[in-house]
Amino acid sequence: MNSEEAILYSKTRKLQHTSFDLYVRRYLSINPQDVILDVGCGTGDIANEMAVTARSVTGHDISREMVDVAKQKYQRLNLTYEIADIVDCLQTCPNWKGAFSKVVSVHVLHWVKERKQAFQNIFDCLNENGKCYLLFCGPLHQMLGLSKEDLPYYLENHNKWKQHLRGYDHKMYNQLTLEENMELLKSVGFQKVEGELHSPCDEIDFGKKQLSDYLSTLVGHVNYVPEEYRSEILQDATDWCYRNLPVNKRGNTYTKIDIIVLRAMKTEKNVIM
Repeated sequence: MNSEEAILYSKTRKLQHTSFDLYVRRYLSINPQDVILDVGCGTGDIANEMAVTARSVTGHDISREMVDVAKQKYQRLNLTYEIADIVDCLQTCPNWKGAFSKVVSVHVLHWVKERKQAFQNIFDCLNENGKCYLLFCGPLHQMLGLSKEDLPYYLENHNKWKQHLRGYDHKMYNQLTLEENMELLKSVGFQKVEGELHSPCDEIDFGKKQLSDYLSTLVGHVNYVPEEYRSEILQDATDWCYRNLPVNKRGNTYTKIDIIVLRAMKTEKNVIM
Protein backbone atom coordinates (compact mmCIF):
# COMPACT_ATOMS: atom_id res chain seq x y z
CA MET A 1 0.00 0.00 0.00
CA ASN A 2 1.41 3.40 -0.99
CA SER A 3 0.72 6.70 0.77
CA GLU A 4 -2.12 7.65 -1.62
CA GLU A 5 -3.87 4.34 -0.94
CA ALA A 6 -3.38 4.84 2.80
CA ILE A 7 -5.00 8.28 2.61
CA LEU A 8 -7.93 6.88 0.58
CA TYR A 9 -8.29 4.04 3.10
CA SER A 10 -8.56 6.65 5.85
CA LYS A 11 -11.42 8.33 3.99
CA THR A 12 -13.37 5.10 3.43
CA ARG A 13 -13.41 3.68 6.96
CA LYS A 14 -17.16 4.00 7.48
CA LEU A 15 -17.49 0.29 8.28
CA GLN A 16 -14.73 0.50 10.90
CA HIS A 17 -15.95 3.69 12.56
CA THR A 18 -19.61 2.68 12.59
CA SER A 19 -18.77 -0.77 13.98
CA PHE A 20 -16.68 0.84 16.74
CA ASP A 21 -19.49 3.24 17.60
CA LEU A 22 -22.15 0.52 17.61
CA TYR A 23 -20.41 -2.42 19.25
CA VAL A 24 -17.34 -1.28 21.20
CA ARG A 25 -18.05 2.18 22.57
CA ARG A 26 -20.87 0.93 24.79
CA TYR A 27 -18.40 -1.23 26.75
CA LEU A 28 -15.17 0.75 26.48
CA SER A 29 -14.87 3.17 29.38
CA ILE A 30 -11.66 5.21 29.11
CA ASN A 31 -10.30 7.01 32.15
CA PRO A 32 -7.39 9.46 32.54
CA GLN A 33 -5.14 6.72 33.97
CA ASP A 34 -5.52 4.37 31.02
CA VAL A 35 -2.51 3.35 28.96
CA ILE A 36 -3.97 1.95 25.73
CA LEU A 37 -2.60 -0.08 22.83
CA ASP A 38 -4.45 0.19 19.50
CA VAL A 39 -3.67 -2.97 17.52
CA GLY A 40 -3.69 -2.31 13.78
CA CYS A 41 -4.36 1.40 14.20
CA GLY A 42 -4.37 2.16 10.47
CA THR A 43 -4.36 5.90 9.93
CA GLY A 44 -4.91 6.64 13.61
CA ASP A 45 -8.50 7.90 13.79
CA ILE A 46 -9.65 5.74 16.70
CA ALA A 47 -6.29 6.02 18.50
CA ASN A 48 -6.55 9.79 18.36
CA GLU A 49 -10.11 9.70 19.70
CA MET A 50 -9.09 7.55 22.66
CA ALA A 51 -6.10 9.82 23.39
CA VAL A 52 -8.47 12.70 24.20
CA THR A 53 -9.21 11.01 27.54
CA ALA A 54 -6.50 8.39 28.16
CA ARG A 55 -3.16 8.99 29.84
CA SER A 56 -1.48 7.67 26.70
CA VAL A 57 -2.26 5.73 23.53
CA THR A 58 0.16 3.74 21.40
CA GLY A 59 -1.07 2.83 17.94
CA HIS A 60 0.75 0.26 15.86
CA ASP A 61 0.31 -1.05 12.35
CA ILE A 62 2.23 -3.38 10.06
CA SER A 63 2.05 -0.78 7.27
CA ARG A 64 4.64 2.00 7.31
CA GLU A 65 2.41 4.03 4.98
CA MET A 66 -0.50 3.83 7.42
CA VAL A 67 1.69 4.90 10.31
CA ASP A 68 3.13 7.79 8.30
CA VAL A 69 -0.38 9.07 7.54
CA ALA A 70 -1.39 8.69 11.21
CA LYS A 71 1.61 10.74 12.33
CA GLN A 72 0.74 13.47 9.85
CA LYS A 73 -2.96 13.57 10.76
CA TYR A 74 -2.80 13.43 14.53
CA GLN A 75 -0.18 14.91 16.81
CA ARG A 76 -0.63 14.76 20.58
CA LEU A 77 1.92 14.55 23.35
CA ASN A 78 0.24 11.40 24.68
CA LEU A 79 -0.15 9.68 21.28
CA THR A 80 2.62 7.63 19.65
CA TYR A 81 2.78 5.25 16.70
CA GLU A 82 4.97 2.25 15.94
CA ILE A 83 5.45 -0.04 12.96
CA ALA A 84 4.86 -3.51 14.38
CA ASP A 85 3.04 -6.78 13.75
CA ILE A 86 0.85 -8.11 16.55
CA VAL A 87 2.22 -11.61 15.86
CA ASP A 88 5.77 -10.68 16.94
CA CYS A 89 5.33 -7.25 18.53
CA LEU A 90 6.99 -8.24 21.81
CA GLN A 91 10.17 -9.06 19.94
CA THR A 92 10.29 -5.64 18.28
CA CYS A 93 8.82 -3.76 21.27
CA PRO A 94 9.73 -5.76 24.42
CA ASN A 95 8.81 -2.80 26.65
CA TRP A 96 5.15 -3.43 25.78
CA LYS A 97 5.02 -6.53 27.98
CA GLY A 98 2.58 -5.85 30.81
CA ALA A 99 2.51 -2.14 29.92
CA PHE A 100 -1.12 -1.50 28.98
CA SER A 101 -4.38 -1.26 30.90
CA LYS A 102 -6.46 -1.71 27.75
CA VAL A 103 -5.92 -3.17 24.28
CA VAL A 104 -8.31 -2.20 21.48
CA SER A 105 -8.43 -3.61 17.95
CA VAL A 106 -11.04 -2.75 15.32
CA HIS A 107 -11.38 -4.65 12.02
CA VAL A 108 -7.83 -6.03 12.04
CA LEU A 109 -7.56 -9.56 13.39
CA HIS A 110 -9.29 -11.20 10.40
CA TRP A 111 -6.07 -10.35 8.49
CA VAL A 112 -3.95 -12.29 11.01
CA LYS A 113 -3.38 -15.97 10.23
CA GLU A 114 -1.68 -16.74 13.55
CA ARG A 115 -4.75 -15.83 15.61
CA LYS A 116 -3.72 -17.67 18.78
CA GLN A 117 -0.30 -16.00 18.80
CA ALA A 118 -1.97 -12.62 18.32
CA PHE A 119 -4.26 -13.31 21.29
CA GLN A 120 -1.26 -14.43 23.35
CA ASN A 121 0.61 -11.20 22.63
CA ILE A 122 -2.46 -9.12 23.46
CA PHE A 123 -2.65 -10.97 26.78
CA ASP A 124 1.05 -10.43 27.45
CA CYS A 125 0.85 -6.71 26.63
CA LEU A 126 -1.81 -6.16 29.31
CA ASN A 127 -1.06 -5.50 32.94
CA GLU A 128 -2.90 -7.35 35.71
CA ASN A 129 -6.63 -6.60 35.52
CA GLY A 130 -6.12 -5.18 32.03
CA LYS A 131 -8.91 -5.60 29.48
CA CYS A 132 -9.10 -6.13 25.74
CA TYR A 133 -11.82 -5.04 23.32
CA LEU A 134 -11.58 -6.78 19.96
CA LEU A 135 -13.76 -6.41 16.87
CA PHE A 136 -13.19 -8.26 13.61
CA CYS A 137 -15.00 -10.07 10.81
CA GLY A 138 -16.55 -13.47 11.32
CA PRO A 139 -17.15 -16.28 8.79
CA LEU A 140 -19.66 -14.35 6.65
CA HIS A 141 -18.32 -11.51 4.49
CA GLN A 142 -19.69 -11.06 0.98
CA MET A 143 -17.03 -8.63 -0.22
CA LEU A 144 -13.96 -10.36 1.24
CA GLY A 145 -15.08 -13.87 2.16
CA LEU A 146 -13.95 -17.27 0.95
CA SER A 147 -17.15 -18.95 -0.25
CA LYS A 148 -18.44 -19.31 -3.81
CA GLU A 149 -21.07 -16.66 -3.07
CA ASP A 150 -18.45 -14.01 -2.30
CA LEU A 151 -16.73 -11.39 -4.44
CA PRO A 152 -13.19 -12.90 -4.36
CA TYR A 153 -14.43 -16.17 -5.85
CA TYR A 154 -16.15 -14.25 -8.65
CA LEU A 155 -12.99 -12.32 -9.52
CA GLU A 156 -10.66 -15.32 -9.31
CA ASN A 157 -12.87 -17.32 -11.69
CA HIS A 158 -13.73 -14.53 -14.13
CA ASN A 159 -12.52 -15.16 -17.69
CA LYS A 160 -10.92 -11.71 -17.88
CA TRP A 161 -9.08 -11.87 -14.56
CA LYS A 162 -8.30 -15.46 -13.59
CA GLN A 163 -5.06 -15.57 -15.61
CA HIS A 164 -3.74 -12.62 -13.61
CA LEU A 165 -4.94 -13.92 -10.25
CA ARG A 166 -3.54 -17.48 -10.28
CA GLY A 167 -0.85 -16.51 -7.77
CA TYR A 168 -3.08 -14.33 -5.62
CA ASP A 169 -3.00 -15.18 -1.92
CA HIS A 170 -6.28 -14.09 -0.35
CA LYS A 171 -5.17 -13.20 3.17
CA MET A 172 -8.53 -13.19 4.88
CA TYR A 173 -8.60 -15.47 7.93
CA ASN A 174 -12.17 -15.23 9.15
CA GLN A 175 -13.17 -18.89 9.32
CA LEU A 176 -13.40 -19.20 13.12
CA THR A 177 -16.78 -18.84 14.80
CA LEU A 178 -17.54 -16.61 17.77
CA GLU A 179 -17.33 -19.58 20.12
CA GLU A 180 -14.00 -20.77 18.69
CA ASN A 181 -12.49 -17.31 19.13
CA MET A 182 -13.73 -17.14 22.72
CA GLU A 183 -12.12 -20.50 23.47
CA LEU A 184 -8.83 -19.28 21.95
CA LEU A 185 -8.86 -16.26 24.27
CA LYS A 186 -9.37 -18.55 27.25
CA SER A 187 -6.58 -20.86 26.09
CA VAL A 188 -3.96 -18.08 26.30
CA GLY A 189 -5.01 -17.12 29.85
CA PHE A 190 -7.88 -14.65 29.60
CA GLN A 191 -10.66 -14.79 32.16
CA LYS A 192 -14.16 -13.34 32.05
CA VAL A 193 -14.43 -13.70 28.28
CA GLU A 194 -17.57 -12.25 26.72
CA GLY A 195 -18.61 -11.91 23.10
CA GLU A 196 -21.37 -11.33 20.60
CA LEU A 197 -21.96 -11.83 16.91
CA HIS A 198 -23.54 -8.96 14.99
CA SER A 199 -24.83 -8.81 11.43
CA PRO A 200 -25.32 -5.12 10.71
CA CYS A 201 -27.30 -3.98 7.73
CA ASP A 202 -29.30 -0.80 8.26
CA GLU A 203 -26.50 0.77 10.31
CA ILE A 204 -23.71 0.34 7.74
CA ASP A 205 -24.41 1.02 4.07
CA PHE A 206 -22.57 2.36 1.03
CA GLY A 207 -23.06 4.95 -1.68
CA LYS A 208 -21.73 4.00 -5.13
CA LYS A 209 -18.60 6.20 -5.01
CA GLN A 210 -17.92 5.18 -1.44
CA LEU A 211 -18.29 1.51 -2.34
CA SER A 212 -15.81 1.80 -5.22
CA ASP A 213 -13.28 3.63 -3.03
CA TYR A 214 -13.73 1.06 -0.26
CA LEU A 215 -13.14 -1.83 -2.65
CA SER A 216 -10.03 -0.19 -4.13
CA THR A 217 -8.34 -0.16 -0.72
CA LEU A 218 -9.40 -3.64 0.46
CA VAL A 219 -9.68 -5.94 -2.57
CA GLY A 220 -6.07 -6.89 -3.16
CA HIS A 221 -6.90 -8.52 -6.50
CA VAL A 222 -6.81 -5.08 -8.11
CA ASN A 223 -3.04 -4.81 -7.70
CA TYR A 224 -2.43 -8.20 -9.34
CA VAL A 225 -3.65 -7.17 -12.79
CA PRO A 226 -1.66 -4.90 -15.16
CA GLU A 227 -2.07 -1.26 -14.28
CA GLU A 228 -3.98 -0.44 -17.46
CA TYR A 229 -6.75 -2.88 -16.41
CA ARG A 230 -7.08 -1.89 -12.75
CA SER A 231 -9.93 0.53 -13.22
CA GLU A 232 -11.76 -2.15 -15.20
CA ILE A 233 -11.44 -4.88 -12.55
CA LEU A 234 -12.46 -2.38 -9.91
CA GLN A 235 -15.55 -1.53 -11.96
CA ASP A 236 -16.31 -5.25 -12.32
CA ALA A 237 -16.03 -5.66 -8.55
CA THR A 238 -18.30 -2.66 -7.94
CA ASP A 239 -20.87 -3.92 -10.45
CA TRP A 240 -20.84 -7.36 -8.81
CA CYS A 241 -21.60 -5.74 -5.48
CA TYR A 242 -24.56 -3.86 -6.94
CA ARG A 243 -25.90 -7.07 -8.48
CA ASN A 244 -25.42 -9.25 -5.42
CA LEU A 245 -25.43 -7.16 -2.26
CA PRO A 246 -28.83 -6.55 -0.65
CA VAL A 247 -30.56 -3.20 -0.24
CA ASN A 248 -31.78 -2.04 3.15
CA LYS A 249 -35.02 -0.24 3.97
CA ARG A 250 -33.33 3.12 3.36
CA GLY A 251 -32.65 2.04 -0.22
CA ASN A 252 -28.88 1.77 0.28
CA THR A 253 -26.58 -1.13 -0.53
CA TYR A 254 -25.05 -3.01 2.39
CA THR A 255 -22.87 -6.09 2.68
CA LYS A 256 -23.86 -9.27 4.46
CA ILE A 257 -21.19 -9.57 7.11
CA ASP A 258 -20.67 -11.12 10.53
CA ILE A 259 -18.89 -8.96 13.07
CA ILE A 260 -17.38 -10.67 16.10
CA VAL A 261 -16.99 -8.53 19.23
CA LEU A 262 -14.94 -9.89 22.14
CA ARG A 263 -14.12 -8.56 25.58
CA ALA A 264 -11.81 -10.25 28.07
CA MET A 265 -9.88 -9.53 31.23
CA LYS A 266 -6.43 -10.51 32.45
CA THR A 267 -7.11 -11.10 36.13
CA GLU A 268 -4.66 -11.17 38.98
CA LYS A 269 -3.09 -14.58 39.35
CA ASN A 270 -4.49 -15.15 42.83
CA VAL A 271 -8.06 -14.27 41.91
CA ILE A 272 -10.40 -17.12 41.03
CA MET A 273 -13.37 -16.01 38.92
